[in-house]
Amino acid sequence: MEIRIENENELYNSFDKFEETLSEDLISYITNKENITPIKEKETIIIYSKENLNEDKFKNAFNKYCEEQLILLKRKQKINSTKQIWLLLIGILFIIFSITLTDKINVIVLEIVSTIGSFSIWESANSWLLQSKAIKFDKLKILKLKNSEIKFNLQ
Repeated sequence: MEIRIENENELYNSFDKFEETLSEDLISYITNKENITPIKEKETIIIYSKENLNEDKFKNAFNKYCEEQLILLKRKQKINSTKQIWLLLIGILFIIFSITLTDKINVIVLEIVSTIGSFSIWESANSWLLQSKAIKFDKLKILKLKNSEIKFNLQ
């Protein structure tokens, strides 16, 4: 992946006076390019500039970005797991409720309760099968970026 810049300020967010936060344009460019390359292929980021750059500062900001993304994905995974468990428990409770009250309540109410239980269990399974996999894939992409080689070249 090649990045060409005129000056070092282009790498950082203009609102961060300490220049520890990568610019949104740079993040967008990197993530778009990252989506194209295969997950198992090692990434090399080459930054071309007309002036010498503070390489350590950029690497620190880049690692900070990757760490923040991993923390966000970990939180997202925790929320997703909690959602899965709650949906599964709610689904089981509604199914048990519909089975135990089969002869005691109206057939329409019984069907509604059973459907809600089945739907909750289905949503839990869907979250586990699809959303958890997507979060794990996003983590792999960020780990790949974090472990990428960063080179600096003068134009």
